[in-house]
Order: sequence, then structure tokens, then C-alpha cells
Amino acid sequence: MLLICVAIGATIWFIPAPSGLETDAWHLFSIFVATIVALVIKPIPMGSTAILALTMIALTQILTLEQSLSGFQNTTIWLIVIAFFISRGFIKTGLGTRVSYLFVRLFGKKTLGLSYSMLLSDLILAPAMPSNTARAGGIIFPIIRSLSETYESRVGDGTERRIGAFLVKVSFQGDMITSAMFVTAMAANPLAVQITQEITGETITWGGWRSPH
Repeated sequence: MLLICVAIGATIWFIPAPSGLETDAWHLFSIFVATIVALVIKPIPMGSTAILALTMIALTQILTLEQSLSGFQNTTIWLIVIAFFISRGFIKTGLGTRVSYLFVRLFGKKTLGLSYSMLLSDLILAPAMPSNTARAGGIIFPIIRSLSETYESRVGDGTERRIGAFLVKVSFQGDMITSAMFVTAMAANPLAVQITQEITGETITWGGWRSPH
């Protein structure tokens, strides 16, 4: 699998650069594509993939070592890293699951109530859990799966639409909304704040994120 990633990067590397694009930029693109493919198919751990990519960039002198490592000085990147640590903490400690089950107990007497309980759980967790993937996939989805199986709705036996598909659809749509409601609800939001500040010079505060301005 790792050789496949290397072959993809090497193929792009030896293709002549498109008109108007510098050779170094094209070579950097080839390493980038190989890295993304490796992150998707995971022949080695993600950290090892990143280190190999940075090593290749430095060895081929496409970028200097200082330029290659400049991203680690970005405070927004570290905010996103910490966000994933916090999200993992919510999952490992079971706090997110307890919050979700609390709402299930209060509103889960009917199918519509179950869907509302999932949405409320996501909404409560969103400001303090800056990863919509961790919220939806790590906390909400396992609960939905358990609830669906309780109601004898399972994937693959023709019963998935009994309740499971409905709860998954509602949770997915709700997660997209809660991710946009708070600046700390998704890893991409702090990046949007940084880009806005760099381009316009305007600083978006946590409270000003939802401002009509």
C-alpha cells in the first residue's frame, strides 16, 4: 500500500509541469497528493506519513527546512490539535455519552423525541467539543446504533429504515448546523477566523461569530 502512494507521487513528479507553473510547485504538489492518498488508505500511521512527507520536501530542497516546519508555529493549527485532544477526552471519559443518554431519558419516549434528543446532545457538546467528526462519529453514532438495534432496526437485513436511517439522517443534518453555530464547534472555524483576519484585518470573537455582520 505504501508503494502505491510512492508510485502515485513519482508519476506526478515526472510529468512535465503545466504551463505557467514552476517546477518546484509541481513537485510539491506531487508530494502533497501522495501524502493525501497515504492518509486515506493508511499504509502507515498518520504521524509517520507526515514526517516522511516533510522529510521528502526537505531532502529534495523544494522548501527549506524552516519553511517546511513553519506550520508548527501557527497557533491556529495547535488550537485544532488541542481540539481533537479535548474531543478524545469526551469520548474516552464517557461524558458525551452520559449527556446524550440524559436527553434520551427525557425525550426518548417516541421516535421524534429520540431524534430531538440526539440534536440537543450535539448542540450541548458543540461549543466545548471542536470536532464535528468526533461528536457525530464518536459519540452520537454509537448511541444511534444501539437505539436502532434495540428497536430491531439493523443494517443489511432490510430493517434499517424502520428507525435507524431516520436517526442517522437527522443526526447528520443537525451536526452540519451545530458545526456552523459556534466558532469552537468545528476545526475549520478557527481557520476561517484566521483567514478573515489576514485578509480583512477584522478579528472575529467567539461571541461575534454569529453576528449578522
